[in-house]
Order: sequence, then structure tokens, then C-alpha cells
Amino acid sequence: MIGVRFLICIVAICLLPADAALAEGRWDRAARLDAPRAGLSVTVHEGRIFAAGGSGLTTPRSEFESYDPAYDRWFPETPLPRGLEQFGMAGIAGRIYAAGGYAPDETGSVGPSAAMWSWSQEGNIWQSEAAMPAPKADFTLVPVNGRLYAIGGLRDDGSVFVFDHETRSWSTLEAPAGVTRRGAAAVVLDGQIHVIGGTGAAGASAQHDVFDPESGEWTRGPDLPDARSGVAAAVHNGRIHLFGGLAADGRTTLQTHLSWQPGEGEWLSEPDLPAPRTGADAAVLEDGIFLVGGGSGGGFFAPFTALDSTDVFLDDAS
Repeated sequence: MIGVRFLICIVAICLLPADAALAEGRWDRAARLDAPRAGLSVTVHEGRIFAAGGSGLTTPRSEFESYDPAYDRWFPETPLPRGLEQFGMAGIAGRIYAAGGYAPDETGSVGPSAAMWSWSQEGNIWQSEAAMPAPKADFTLVPVNGRLYAIGGLRDDGSVFVFDHETRSWSTLEAPAGVTRRGAAAVVLDGQIHVIGGTGAAGASAQHDVFDPESGEWTRGPDLPDARSGVAAAVHNGRIHLFGGLAADGRTTLQTHLSWQPGEGEWLSEPDLPAPRTGADAAVLEDGIFLVGGGSGGGFFAPFTALDSTDVFLDDAS
């Protein structure tokens, strides 16, 4: 029986497409967040993961905390100036920037914001920065070569906002129709920005767009196996990893984990998440990809299904 199983495995490997690879890796657990949060943002700064904001039962949350791998513990930091949900956060030039998202105004009404703040460990305070040219929520903020790129939002306006930290000012780039989707993932690999999945005018998308900041050109990468939005993504060992999200029906929360690297013709299936998850965020620290927060439901149900989990994907091939 063992010999038969071995033969079957060998045959299965031989039948894999030339551009495919065997999934290797496993999931582990790290310390839980102080409170369950979906729609949060995370980034890595000076050897720690920082997590901020997220959906609350009545208003977006303002918590800001950092994870120290030496202690496997989350520590409280100076809270955001106001609650934020589905906003962009990224680190650049020694500071963490938080921009846009759903936020309460002076009357307490929650809506998309254009405001931005920055924080550093030295000052340990949030300071006001130049606002984006227009409000954005449910978008991504990614750093490339000393600039921050705000991509996506509630509607496909064809605009990418670019922040230069040296001049502390924003400019606007035009993007092809269908690129600036809400709920898409965006990561940087080899100096190029990959925008994956999300929801546009026609519904959930499997589209994979690639932007080269040096040339200003947009190209297409291989589409996902199926449409999805609300996904989390990170780059580890030259591969893009994509986690969970909502299926095209907008109701089914996904447990799938996909990966891809340049040169491959299709996305590879990796070990599934420990549980279905959407509205989470991901960051790479040391040898693992940390998947933080999120929930088992999206939209209206996000605050009621929020998770405090921190799951870690360890790539056994690394």
C-alpha cells in the first residue's frame, strides 16, 4: 500500500504544470490583539509590527499597538487622533503614516476622509500631515522609493495619489479604467506595485494589475483563479501571498491562501488559513508572515464577527 501511495504522489508531481510548484509551509499562532478588530491596518517599523484602527460597533476604533516578537506580546501605543477603519497605513523615512479611511467628523457622522497623520517612536505623538487631494476609504497605501502611493477606494476614479515625504505634498497620477478598485490588495515586489482583486463597477474582480513607478506604465499579471475582495497580502522570499477575502457573491468568507512570483503563469494554492477571514492585514516580520485581525464576515457584519487572532505563516522552504 505504501508503495502504491508513493507511486501516486510521484505521478501527481510529474503532472503538475511547468510553472507550478508544491506548496510548502505551515500555520502557527502568535499573541492575540488587545481587542478584536476587522478593517484595521498593519505595518512593520523598527523590528515590530504596528496595528491600528478597525471597525467598532458604533464608530471606528482608535487603538494603536505594537507586537514585539521577543516577548510574543502586543504593547499599547499612542492612540490614533481619531478612529479609522479601512484606511491606509505605511512606514517610510522613519515614520508611520495613516491616511484616509472611514472616520467620524465633528458631528460624529462616519464617512470617507482625506486626512493624514504621521507618528514616530522618538516623539511618540501623531502629527498632522497634508491631506490627500480627495477622500479615500477601502484603499491601500504602499511605499516605493521614498513615496507613498494611495491606490483604490470606494469608486473607480482613475486616480492614484502620491505623497512625497521630502516635500510633504501630494500629486495625482492617472490609472487605467478598472484599476482603482475598492477592497483590493496592493504590495510592492521588485520595485513594482501589484494591485490584486477588489471590487469595481462590475462587482468582485480577479484582476491583477502591475504599476512601474519608474516608467509610469501599467501592465497585467496573471488573474486570480476567481474573483475576491477584502483580501490581505504580503511579499515573502520573492513571492506574493494572498489571504482570504470575500468571494464574488459578497457573502462567502474565504479560507484560501494563494501565492505567485514573477515568471509563473498562474497562482499557486498554499496551505489554507486556520479559519475563513476577511478584512485582515498582513506583514512580514523575521521569517514569518503575520496575518492580523480581520473577521469572518464583511461589510455590516464586520464589527460583530471581528477577530483578535494573529496567525503566522512559516514558509518551510525558506
